[in-house]
Amino acid sequence: MIATMSATPRALKAWKLAAIAAAVIAAGLVLVGGWWLGRTLFDSQRTLTLDYLMESEPDAADPTTDPQNVTSSVCGGPIPCVEAWDTAEALYVRFESRAAAEEHESTVSDGFRSNYIVMDFTGKTSVTKSQQLWAMQHLAGMWQDYEGDFPDR
Repeated sequence: MIATMSATPRALKAWKLAAIAAAVIAAGLVLVGGWWLGRTLFDSQRTLTLDYLMESEPDAADPTTDPQNVTSSVCGGPIPCVEAWDTAEALYVRFESRAAAEEHESTVSDGFRSNYIVMDFTGKTSVTKSQQLWAMQHLAGMWQDYEGDFPDR
């Protein structure tokens, strides 16, 4: 009888530990889910892909001439990007975070950043500066929330 009574407190202790572990895991899932939902709802710029940008058809002239997906050759290594497209106007590079985009922009001598995307104009001489300006305005206008100046073109 004594052996039976001593097993009961151990079982209760195990159940308590299991309940606490389940509560901690549930709380963690709620926090992570809330963070993800909030980021999705309140940071719509994060969801814009370069693939979508290249496929979009503005009312005026197309701001992306001869787009080529170069993600496999550009991303990774020294540029920690998630997507890259090359056009006659610029090399477009998209990052996972705004901080990563800002950091990369600081290494570009002739470029423009809008949220998660950096445009690099280095060596792009086959189009006019006004075409490059239109490409910047098209990127910035995807959200209708850009507040800032554009580099001199």
